[in-house]
Parts: sequence; C-alpha cells; structure tokens
Amino acid sequence: MRPRRLRHGRRLSDGTVVVTSQDDDGRVIHAIRYDELMEHVLEDLKGEAAEAAYGSRANVEVDSPAEPGAD
Repeated sequence: MRPRRLRHGRRLSDGTVVVTSQDDDGRVIHAIRYDELMEHVLEDLKGEAAEAAYGSRANVEVDSPAEPGAD
C-alpha cells in the first residue's frame, strides 16, 4: 500500500488559501484555491496547470512582502 500524499496549505496575500498535493518527486500535481473562509473553491488545477501556477517556490511565495521599489 502506497503512503498517502501530503497536502500543503498556504494563505496568500489576498487572503485566499491554496492547498496543493505533490507527487513523489515533489512536483505539484493538484492545487485548489479557496476563498478566505475556505467555503468556496475559486480555482481547481491539475497536472501541468497546477505545476505551472504553484509548483515553483517563487510562485508559492506570493504572500511575502514586496521588496522596496518593486512598484
């Protein structure tokens, strides 16, 4: 029996929450973005679309403060 894949959740700067599932190699295979209260699904991405949107560390770090002068 394969172990259950871990899910990772993260609150973004706009208040929404993204929950991702990863494969054995650490690639994002499923991403669901919820509203602030996690009552409504705003976005449900699978496969390459999930990896492109939330797969790299840079894309996940959207809730980090902007660097000065980044405007």
